Amino acid sequence: MIEWIKGRICEKEATRLVMEKGGIAFSINIPLSTYEALGDVGDEEQIFIYLSFGRENFELFGFKEIEEHNFFHDLLIVQGIGPRTALRIISGTDFIEFKRAIVNEDIETISLIKGISQKRASKLIFELRDKYDKEDFPETLESNAIRALVGLGISPKKARDLVRKVTAVTLEDMIKEALKKS
Repeated sequence: MIEWIKGRICEKEATRLVMEKGGIAFSINIPLSTYEALGDVGDEEQIFIYLSFGRENFELFGFKEIEEHNFFHDLLIVQGIGPRTALRIISGTDFIEFKRAIVNEDIETISLIKGISQKRASKLIFELRDKYDKEDFPETLESNAIRALVGLGISPKKARDLVRKVTAVTLEDMIKEALKKS
């Protein structure tokens, strides 16, 4: 199996990366978080890899952080979640917030992810709850602000983006500034 590829970025798009290593160009599917964390075309980077074998082809899925790579593997153990859906989940949420929603059995938050119905959210909770139940999820100002914004009807991805743009030091100010920017 392939654990990671360390090579030069040849092309970089929001959901796709082309890396060259040893004269071979690898096309790699990536989540938005990896796209944002990567350097520019021409930079040397290391990407953690998952190799998916289909009936007629194989695909590479890559992640800048090992935690996202492990989260991707967690999602794949759920029946009915394939690599593309898992990648969409990772692109649509922060994995810490997702894990917290699983433990709290928060179907509403999970079903806000594009392509995840309430039925599928219930299945994800059922399959992953025991796996994440023992993890400690520290409450942060940012996570509380994101949760509040989602409660006000803002998508989780947009809420995360808005919170990243504000510099407030209190929860109330952070929410107010984020709402002004929305």
